[in-house]
Amino acid sequence: VCVFLKGEFDSEHISKEFLRLRAQRCYRSLKLDKSVSNLSCKNWQKMWHMYCEFATRGLTIEVRRSMGGCFRNSKILKNISFSWNDMLHEKSLMLTEELDARIMVMASITPPIQAPYLLKCVPDRVTDDGGAMISDVILRMRSYRPQEGRWLTRTVLDYGGKECFVVRMRIGRGIWRRGPETPMAVKWEDRIIEVREGSWSYTASATSVGYAPEKVVGTATPTKYQQENKVVWRFSTGDVLTVWLGDDLNFQLHNETSEEEQARLLVGRRLSYSVKKDSTSNNHSEEEQYLTLVRTSPYYPDGRATALLNWKLLAMEFLPKEDAVFVLLLCMAIARTMTEIRREDVAGLLVRRRIREPQVGQRDWGSVMLPDSPSLDPHLQPWYRNAARVLSSAEMVLPNRAMPVGNSPTDGKDELYRQALIP
Repeated sequence: VCVFLKGEFDSEHISKEFLRLRAQRCYRSLKLDKSVSNLSCKNWQKMWHMYCEFATRGLTIEVRRSMGGCFRNSKILKNISFSWNDMLHEKSLMLTEELDARIMVMASITPPIQAPYLLKCVPDRVTDDGGAMISDVILRMRSYRPQEGRWLTRTVLDYGGKECFVVRMRIGRGIWRRGPETPMAVKWEDRIIEVREGSWSYTASATSVGYAPEKVVGTATPTKYQQENKVVWRFSTGDVLTVWLGDDLNFQLHNETSEEEQARLLVGRRLSYSVKKDSTSNNHSEEEQYLTLVRTSPYYPDGRATALLNWKLLAMEFLPKEDAVFVLLLCMAIARTMTEIRREDVAGLLVRRRIREPQVGQRDWGSVMLPDSPSLDPHLQPWYRNAARVLSSAEMVLPNRAMPVGNSPTDGKDELYRQALIP
């Protein structure tokens, strides 16, 4: 999207007036301000250049006047709006609107294309073998029949906060009753990962307690080879991930059912996801959090980056042609393996409760980007340039507020989960 301006502003209040660009949806907190003191021009002058998700619906441009005072308030004088749908109905894909008797604004777009998918896994309650959350609400609904099995659970959200999948890791078997009876750890090779497609089915009496979707679309099963110092994950997609546990981590991917496309996992942000070397965030420890999935094919003999994973934050970006279930299994399997290798909870897998996420629509992930702008706001840049800031939860950004701790004893003992992830 490009926004241009032509004309002259009233010189009487020009020092106090400025332009503000806002998104109509998905990024309501967006405020891109431009001073008008040096904008008088007879020819079209480019004001903003950005990339917008189609769900933003369009842009609004406001003329505002500073009111002064310690709060730096301003009042709106005029505004105009540009809708993506209206612009797509124009052959030229552009619209011109009058902002003032002497000022014209023109907005131009390129034809929309399908963008890469953005997914992140966020902590949620422990679930039982059937997929129900471990909760007194579920117990009452089942006439207090104990819930069998314990699975660590993560909800997968898209860029707009919509629930898409539920990822579960099997940890324990058995039930919990007051007294000595408590869930026990399953064997290492039985600690599988499964992906279920869809959103939670919440109970009528509790909006945060419910059942995972029934449709299982993928699984990953681990195998450990102690003598060869490696861990092998076999995915239901036919892919096999081998992690060599030497001083330098080495990842190997191959597919047992197809040899047409070869895939590689490269440590760091590589190829189209690379970050400039002079960036302050480009250090070795941060690069280790990222893995780039590269596929070679007759069309891309040198390889093409089809996905970027951050196994520490459980976030991923991948092209529409890439398999979402495979990417989720890959990210979670690597997070599990890295937790075991480092012998610490590097990916936050021990968190067993739902964490409050930012309000949907306020600043949706990747909805507006200014990648070529010197803007210091990481939310207006590709997420992988400062992933920790972009993906932080609402609880983490609240100042002077401690995150609540503690888990229900019905989940099982803390040692059960710690020993399962950090044996």
